[in-house]
Amino acid sequence: MHTQSAEVPPPPELRELVGWCLGNMETLAQGYLDQLRAIEGYTHVDIPEDDLHDTTTEALELILRKVAGLPVSTHLETVSESIGRRRAVQGVPLEVLLQAVRMVFRLLWTTLRGQADTAQRNALNDSAVRLWEAIEYHTVRVHAGYLNEVSQMARNRETHIAVMLSGFLDRERPGPALTMQLSHTLGLPGESPYLVMAAPLTAMSDVRHRIANAGSRAQVHARADSAVILVPNPRPQRLLPHWAEGLPVTIAPVAPRLADVPGAWRLAHDLFVTAAPRGPLPLTLSEGWPALVAASLPELTAAIRSDALGGMGVLSETGRGQLFQTVETYLRSGSLSGTAEALVCHRNTVLKRLSRFKDLTGLDPATPWDAATVRIALAAPDGYQDQGEAGE
Repeated sequence: MHTQSAEVPPPPELRELVGWCLGNMETLAQGYLDQLRAIEGYTHVDIPEDDLHDTTTEALELILRKVAGLPVSTHLETVSESIGRRRAVQGVPLEVLLQAVRMVFRLLWTTLRGQADTAQRNALNDSAVRLWEAIEYHTVRVHAGYLNEVSQMARNRETHIAVMLSGFLDRERPGPALTMQLSHTLGLPGESPYLVMAAPLTAMSDVRHRIANAGSRAQVHARADSAVILVPNPRPQRLLPHWAEGLPVTIAPVAPRLADVPGAWRLAHDLFVTAAPRGPLPLTLSEGWPALVAASLPELTAAIRSDALGGMGVLSETGRGQLFQTVETYLRSGSLSGTAEALVCHRNTVLKRLSRFKDLTGLDPATPWDAATVRIALAAPDGYQDQGEAGE
């Protein structure tokens, strides 16, 4: 896209002025560098003098050639973006960089006017927009280069963190060196307790948004099939933070220190893989442990189910499902009224179903000893074949 000023040839008087500047580039560059060193943001960043000198000289030449409509080499065309990328890596704040870039206008305007005769000054006044557009051309590309480099550095950092975190979480017990390295990289305290949760990858954006809004120090990182959420210093009296309420997460017991997080993560992840598809979320270990046992000891839990729930085979699949749903709902709360409300039925209906379950299995869900057996049995795969169409 060409601007209107670019389509109008520059007056010869302006080209003469620019020619003088190009012939005195060293003096011009030194004047700019003197002003640059007065900017506070640059004094705190370690940029080699040769770097500052070379990039300043090239940037000024690019701008002057654009003003005068002179040919610009391929190398000079890339200078602006290169400066932006370089300063991003060197840690120059963006607002400081843009301040330095826009400072070029005053330098060139003052220098050109001071060198111009009457005719050249008139030509310069008439061509002020050319100077502004040339500097804006340079500024936009410096800005774009800076943002592109920051984005690339962020991607590189995320990759570095992902590799390090993967190596940390996959270890049975990470060593002190790796734990310290992760603590330093992620800014996580090494000796603090951690709440560790697993969540679907699709929930990461929502999790990050909630963490930011709550001002929490929690972090979320992507893994192969799920996201790991780390919450340092969780409140003892409240396991799940307020910002995590309603999230589809599985929750491990609190890890005493950062080095204990891998073990907690394995529990949270196993819950996510085995128990989450079977029940409501959020899900804690105390709620989902039967599914973990069933996944780890399939033969044992299948035998327990067959022994404990064998009498249920006289029911149809629909009948069994109804009783199982009632028993599972009751076991979550231990409340007849709460179960009736959750299942949208009468309290007496719940009592009737629990009684029917006890008659068929000999197990009473209201008895803690029997309840543990029932939970294990219900977590095992259903191996029944319908033997009848009996009702409740």
